[in-house]
Amino acid sequence: MTVLVTGSGGRLGRAMVAGFTDRGSGAEPVVGLDRPALDVADREAVHAAVRTHRPTVIVNCAAWTDVDGCEGDADRARRINCGAVGHLREAAETVGAHLVQISTDFVFDGRATEPYPEDHPTGPLSIYGASKLAGELAAGPDATVVRTSWLQPADASGMVEYLLDALAGDGTIQMGDQRRACPTFVADLVPVIVDLVDQRVAGTVHATNSGVTTWFEFARHVAVATGRDPDRIEARSDPGLDGTSPAPRPEFSALDNGVLRSMGHLGLRHHLDAVAELVAGAGS
Repeated sequence: MTVLVTGSGGRLGRAMVAGFTDRGSGAEPVVGLDRPALDVADREAVHAAVRTHRPTVIVNCAAWTDVDGCEGDADRARRINCGAVGHLREAAETVGAHLVQISTDFVFDGRATEPYPEDHPTGPLSIYGASKLAGELAAGPDATVVRTSWLQPADASGMVEYLLDALAGDGTIQMGDQRRACPTFVADLVPVIVDLVDQRVAGTVHATNSGVTTWFEFARHVAVATGRDPDRIEARSDPGLDGTSPAPRPEFSALDNGVLRSMGHLGLRHHLDAVAELVAGAGS
């Protein structure tokens, strides 16, 4: 099996390359491509890359994830988050490759009060969400579409790194306390995607760490894990909900991992367990 990972320079793409490489112990070729080596929005470049590498699996981690940026440039958002997926699907079909498309909780409108199952009607609020939903459709019915949320790197970077740095200083830290979702750590997500690839699962799968939270609650847990005063974390309104950011965000976008459960998968661990591990590693 040859695996082609697009967007291999991003936090998930790098982890996907490492995950497939480790799983195969070098026996299975894993090719990671990112700009400038491959612009997924360039149809001819995509077809040329697939002809060259002839993958059996393509995992598309390439995306424009700047939610506010997408709101100001809908054409670019559609070109990268949707049009590129169509190019990958076409190219995959020419070599019989299975396509895996990474998507987002932002395809939902945030009005739910319980985690969204895979078959819940979508209703994106932003250009970003709409472009990612269009990308799901462009991937086609045989593809594996993996929706995830609030993605965090495999190391203590991302939100954890920001909070550790802020907590090492003085003063208060303001965090949004309205939006609720499931923080998801790539170290836990990658093995699930590898399993889905092995089984050639077709359709939509939600994959997130368990536990629904706000960034305010998340930050307080990080403070406690580091022995800092959690009262230094102060609640504030979320820009994506109060109209102060260009793009609206869903207020509640937790995902229910029902398809994984139906497959007998044990699911991803609680996000607080991942936080504890990262904090302990950062302090060692």
